[in-house]
Amino acid sequence: MFDRQIIFLFVVMLLTLIYALGVQRRSQKRNCVAAVTIAMTLFSGLRSWWMGDLIKYYTQYLHCAGQDWRTVVFGQLSNSGIRVFFRLASVLGLSYDVCIFLIAAFSAITLGVLIFRYSPSPYWSYLIYIAMGFLMFTYSGLKQTIAMGFLCIAMIGLLEGRFWFFLIWTLVGGWFHMPALIFLGAYPFARKKPDTDYALILLSLVTVIFLFRNRIVEFLAEMYYDDEGSFEASTQLGGRFLMMLFILALGYYLRPLRVQDKVYSYLFNLMVIAAALQTFSIYSNNYTRLADYYYQFVALYIPLMLQTGDSQLAEMPERKGQIIYHSGDLYFLLGVGITIFSLWYYIGYVDGSQTYLNGFKFFWEIDAHSLYGT
Repeated sequence: MFDRQIIFLFVVMLLTLIYALGVQRRSQKRNCVAAVTIAMTLFSGLRSWWMGDLIKYYTQYLHCAGQDWRTVVFGQLSNSGIRVFFRLASVLGLSYDVCIFLIAAFSAITLGVLIFRYSPSPYWSYLIYIAMGFLMFTYSGLKQTIAMGFLCIAMIGLLEGRFWFFLIWTLVGGWFHMPALIFLGAYPFARKKPDTDYALILLSLVTVIFLFRNRIVEFLAEMYYDDEGSFEASTQLGGRFLMMLFILALGYYLRPLRVQDKVYSYLFNLMVIAAALQTFSIYSNNYTRLADYYYQFVALYIPLMLQTGDSQLAEMPERKGQIIYHSGDLYFLLGVGITIFSLWYYIGYVDGSQTYLNGFKFFWEIDAHSLYGT
């Protein structure tokens, strides 16, 4: 019997394929994204909190509802957004289960807005998002889940050139999880055109990371990760880093930089930053999550990367002479290959997370008395 995580991925694939194979009007796209948003909210939001870091967050929720809540909520400035949220929830009489549901809904809705507005293919967006483990991460990492949702809102400001909108929502994300402030660098870098200055900036970034990586990691550990007392090697750098580089190379081949539209060009630059940040994961998996503040937008990058020449022409008729057409067979083979790879990667991801996922149950499946041994 398939693990319920795999079953859910197939459900999402089915919903998005129904849209992809039908008449793709804007209203149908809205219905498709809404259906997946509801499915993601229910699947993640109705889970039990007896798993992963959710138990730790529950303790924090209880403290925020206690008599000395002022000390808990305002005793430390960093990451205080989640504590304010818990305090407001307790005042309104919302249980911890409701808090989890609201966070799941917020994450799914902000992602859905981005996909509806900028992705030409909900199928590729949701397949990649789930296969790369982003949905699974929302099961446990509440602070970062909220921050990533706010960065999805900030991303709208980046793509539409609204700097203050981008800045405000990035700062709000950092209020919940301070490492999210690393996304502040996205605005100037994403909007940089691929020229000589771009190459020099990229070379400088790589050089700084190579020379000062240890000091950078120590700084991040002291400032952002309170529990990070030592650094352990992560095995995810090699495979995931190489995958990022392959995606960048494939995107450059399919849509050369001289024919990029604005949105795709910005996303390409964000993927470059994500790959650079991924090199820190040799120290700790926490830094893989740091890269995810940029890498989550691969859910937009892949669908745009796979747009055919005809689709590009429809959106950029003024650049007709610059568009390079590839064989339809190439897109078909890429589509099949990416789907198979995504399924293989996700199944391996799920298998490697069974110790954690064994605790995944819906709230009605949990007997608190048995957990306490009473």
